[in-house]
Amino acid sequence: MNLLTVKSAFPPYYYTQTECLAAMRGAKFWSEISGSSRNLLEKVLNGDSGIDGRHFCLDDLEKAWQMDAQGLSEYYEVKAPELAAEAVQKALDDAGIKAKDLDALFLCSCTGYLCPGVSSHVAEKLGLRADVFHQDMTGLGCGAAVPLMRCAKGYIADNPEALIVTVAVEICSAAFYVENDIGVLISTCLFGDGAAAALWCGDDFASDDSSRRRWKAEHFESLHIPEEREKIRFTNAKGKLRNQLHRSVPELAGETVKKLYEKARNVPQRWITHGGGRDVIEQLERVLPPEKMDYARAVMRKYGNLSSPSVLVALEMCLEEMKVGEINSLWICSFGAGFSAHSCELSY
Repeated sequence: MNLLTVKSAFPPYYYTQTECLAAMRGAKFWSEISGSSRNLLEKVLNGDSGIDGRHFCLDDLEKAWQMDAQGLSEYYEVKAPELAAEAVQKALDDAGIKAKDLDALFLCSCTGYLCPGVSSHVAEKLGLRADVFHQDMTGLGCGAAVPLMRCAKGYIADNPEALIVTVAVEICSAAFYVENDIGVLISTCLFGDGAAAALWCGDDFASDDSSRRRWKAEHFESLHIPEEREKIRFTNAKGKLRNQLHRSVPELAGETVKKLYEKARNVPQRWITHGGGRDVIEQLERVLPPEKMDYARAVMRKYGNLSSPSVLVALEMCLEEMKVGEINSLWICSFGAGFSAHSCELSY
């Protein structure tokens, strides 16, 4: 399976962390939570959390805490397909390929639920052929983008002439929930909305652009630790999604990613990972060779935690800044709910 391009898309509304705090102070929940909870939100959003600002699909961020469960579900149903379709179209445009040439659409998301899945709506928006294969993946949280690629690789193995797209989209503002729980409060300070789409082809795909560099995806690995499931997962709270986040998650992420990296077959020249948060990135820097996880930090600084699109946005950053022929091997890693972690290698 060969990577042609990866492109991201974000809502037009951008809020600095200070603006996020102002929106929270204006929301109804502010007077209902404890003083210590308000102090925590102020400390995180006024301090250096590693995040400058975040994109949201809302022109008024206070609305994120005003909608009931039904309103949040309807909000997700509108915005997730819009953002995903925008990311896919940007990838197609970059590769000079028409939507009608796509053979399969693989999509992951965890911040809402649709049946039929978001892929059905995206296909309609893009005008894809009726015989395009759709696959929606849910339940893997922030870590979903890499196992989604692994599923796509299986399709390409059976269809080496195929052109497919994998897209990760999260409307994290549709999953904001606030109560007097440290993990829930921290989550509200981290997550932003976004989407990223990667365009892939098989070895037999015929292209008019033979000069485009193709990265081969191989050596997929996964680790699943169900006994740690309660450390990081969505629970249901009055019909809304509630992010359960334990303070030990940074260390857990570091330990699991280290074990996953030990399975790498080649020595990479760049390490592309999901960030998670400032403390998580610091743990990754302790267990992985790079002294600084530049791409994970850059994504976090500019966009916050995007959940599943994060690792693809980091990959996009890496590919855009590289000079042709500068490097020929990448190690990609995502992790999240489950607790699970996933990796693959890109080589050229």
